[in-house]
Amino acid sequence: MENNEILLDVKDLQTYFFTDDGVVKAVDGMSFTIRRGEVLGLVGESGCGKSVASLSIMRLIDKPGKTVGGEILFKGEDLLKKTEEEMRKIRGSEIAMIFQEPMTSLNPVFTIGDQIMEAILLHQDLSEEEAQKRTIELLKLVGIPEPERRFRQYPHELSGGMRQRAMIAMAISCNPDLLISDEATTALDETIQAQILELMKDLQKKIGMAILFITHDLALVAEMSNNVAVTYTGKIVEYSDARNVFKNPKHPYTYGLLRSVPNLLSKETKVELPAIEGMVPSPYNMPKGCHFSPRCPFATDICRREMPELEELLTNHFVRCFHPVEISKEVV
Repeated sequence: MENNEILLDVKDLQTYFFTDDGVVKAVDGMSFTIRRGEVLGLVGESGCGKSVASLSIMRLIDKPGKTVGGEILFKGEDLLKKTEEEMRKIRGSEIAMIFQEPMTSLNPVFTIGDQIMEAILLHQDLSEEEAQKRTIELLKLVGIPEPERRFRQYPHELSGGMRQRAMIAMAISCNPDLLISDEATTALDETIQAQILELMKDLQKKIGMAILFITHDLALVAEMSNNVAVTYTGKIVEYSDARNVFKNPKHPYTYGLLRSVPNLLSKETKVELPAIEGMVPSPYNMPKGCHFSPRCPFATDICRREMPELEELLTNHFVRCFHPVEISKEVV
């Protein structure tokens, strides 16, 4: 059943890092919405602000970082105005997060079962026996064999794929409304990655959670997402539903990313894939005007002078560009 209720509404989010070398505008005016049960893909190269945006939502930005502007409305309430105690109740319960490397998120001196149980006991009114039963059910739900035995094992005794499944079990233990997946499958081989993605899609349908799916991999975004926000140097440069972005990309950066992925823009298999020239600029030395202009084949003088606004070019298709690309090729 379709639910159009907006769950998360991020408005003009600005998270900066104040360092001795200058101010890094890691997230510089991002805005996006996620409705209940929806998957939003947040995509871009490393250093484009994706992970900082997710940590800002969770209120986990450490010094010298600080969220200096904007609103993060979750169920209509601004998370930036919540106390730390209020945020602790929300984290893990209503909003959960899966990180890229589970070994840095799982405590090596506690068993897998104890760590999942801790989250359940913290947020739910269950006895220890009930929490243990719930934990074993969760391990089974995420496809971990012999859950009773795995319950008593430590993180180093599990494979990378198993640890990631355990992290997912922990994340969904309290039936969150929003799951943030930050490059959660990047460190896994392709077979395990496909299994984890299938698991996430299956769980999303079963418990109806929304997902903020953060990745640099466009193929994964195409598979997982309803809507897509393409980021570059802390700003969203293109934002629409997945079909629009992949079938009819309008920003030169999105187009460049798609051209560099096998079988997304080209039906041919034996073809040298074009790469986007240059690198993401240093956060301490951003170019004037559009930050993508030094790498953009369509850039003109206005691009090098002014930063374009994110504007609705077509219905529900937003682009930050003075010269939107005219493409009608089918991509996927």
